[in-house]
Amino acid sequence: MRCWVILFILLLGMVACSTKVTPVTVGEQAALFTARKVGARHSEFVYRVDQTITDCQKHLWCSFKDALVSSGSPLPPLEDASHGSKDRRVVSRPDELLYKEGMELLRERRFLYALEKFTLLVELYPHSELADNALYWAGECCYVQNLQGEALHFFRRVVMEYPMGNKVPDALLKMAYLYLSQGKREKGFRLLRELTSRYPHHPAAEKALVRLSLEKGKVAYY
Repeated sequence: MRCWVILFILLLGMVACSTKVTPVTVGEQAALFTARKVGARHSEFVYRVDQTITDCQKHLWCSFKDALVSSGSPLPPLEDASHGSKDRRVVSRPDELLYKEGMELLRERRFLYALEKFTLLVELYPHSELADNALYWAGECCYVQNLQGEALHFFRRVVMEYPMGNKVPDALLKMAYLYLSQGKREKGFRLLRELTSRYPHHPAAEKALVRLSLEKGKVAYY
């Protein structure tokens, strides 16, 4: 009789464990399915770009940065600059090098590679004076490929993380364009009006005024 009682208790324990584990597993599967079905292109693309900035890359780049600062002999005095001038090297800061590489790749229309450079710059040097520009151009890399969700992601970061940056007006303009193209007219108009009131003399504000007048006249303009 005692054996049957022990067996019954064990069976109850197995059933209890299964009821605890199964709903979680099903819930995780449902969440994954929903994430992939709703906005999967956006989330997976941004995730893939973020994954390019691995701990290994950070370590290598920081080592390279330290090597730039510590290696090599001091530069010769100014009066000796004419002698052996071919041996002198002007070394840019690491964030400047990343930005320069990103812009070159962007001009070559190698958008994904440029995007990796810009996002790496922001990740490693968020306080650089180039960080807001890098975020903006990361958005442009997505914008020109009609990756609207990704572009909004980066343009929003420009406005939210660098509100005093020089690229805020351009980011607001592109966000308004994207909202209007998605049929979110109220959001688009609000951003255009905000842009014209906050930056009345900026070239982006002139484009915003043109877009507002065209939208009121029901003229498609993108």
